[in-house]
Amino acid sequence: MQSPIPGQDDPHIRPAPRYVTIEQALAQAISAGSLGEGTILTEGQIAELFGTSRTPVRTALGLLRDNGLIARFDGRGFVVSGSGNSAPVRVPLTRQMLGLPGHVLPEPQPATAQRIASAFEESLANALPFGQFRINEQAAADHFAVSRNVVRELLSRFQDRGLVRKDLRSHWVVGPLTARDVAHYFTIRGKLEPLALIDSAPLTPPEEIERMRATVSDAIAGRITLDAERIADLETDLHVRLLARSPNTYLLRMIRQTQIALVVNKVFASFVGSRPFEIAIQEHSIVLDFVIRKAHGAAADCLQEHMRLSAERTRQRLMAISVFPEPAIPGYLQRQAP
Repeated sequence: MQSPIPGQDDPHIRPAPRYVTIEQALAQAISAGSLGEGTILTEGQIAELFGTSRTPVRTALGLLRDNGLIARFDGRGFVVSGSGNSAPVRVPLTRQMLGLPGHVLPEPQPATAQRIASAFEESLANALPFGQFRINEQAAADHFAVSRNVVRELLSRFQDRGLVRKDLRSHWVVGPLTARDVAHYFTIRGKLEPLALIDSAPLTPPEEIERMRATVSDAIAGRITLDAERIADLETDLHVRLLARSPNTYLLRMIRQTQIALVVNKVFASFVGSRPFEIAIQEHSIVLDFVIRKAHGAAADCLQEHMRLSAERTRQRLMAISVFPEPAIPGYLQRQAP
């Protein structure tokens, strides 16, 4: 009989993180010979088998690579390691090969606000560099097929982050993001993010830091495709996840409210690609190298210098965006006169 997943039936036991479950299942399958030497593993295939997104799969594969159980395969996935005599082979993976139940266990369905939060936030952030827009609550509710209360709840969260605000008539508005705003945000971030790093880095699991460093290494070596989404994820690693364990919640809140300028990089990358970000990614690598060595003071100094250099780069990108074609603006965002 299939053994139950730890914590599934006991509400007092916290389940293991998704990536841990995936990493353990793959490691056991490799040890048992179900995944033989040379078997090619890809994120998409494994994510489908586990009924999850690619993010925990990517983390699990990174841990397996660090442990020598798998190796990179021509930039298109991983291959199970061994004596090196077996040629890579694509084998249709099954849940039985990985010791999983015969059916996919569905992940919990998110609450309504959580379900639309990402898409709603992205649409607001993408509009930031292109002017000021009024947010029509009812039109947004109709667009996402939710109640107006859900939209208001999310707008209140976004207000705490500094993404939206209310005008003198108590209408929700977003933008514009100006060069002066960017300069002010980076001045604050340059002081506060290094403080949060010193607090948070010693509390961050080493495997999480190693995953961040491996991803940056893969990006520098060209082993992964850099697009706007991947660049945004690299930025999130350094400026959000690496700082998130600081016990100073007030500090983290102030930082989060000044990170709106990160959207400029994502919008810019969507137009011009990843090449302008190569130097910044190398700076990420330097910061993470010091963190791995537990030289947190040096890492904080490097992060501060990275912020200083990023401020000028972001200012230039914001100027460049002004001549780009305006992206499609959803109907619930109504342009306001300057």
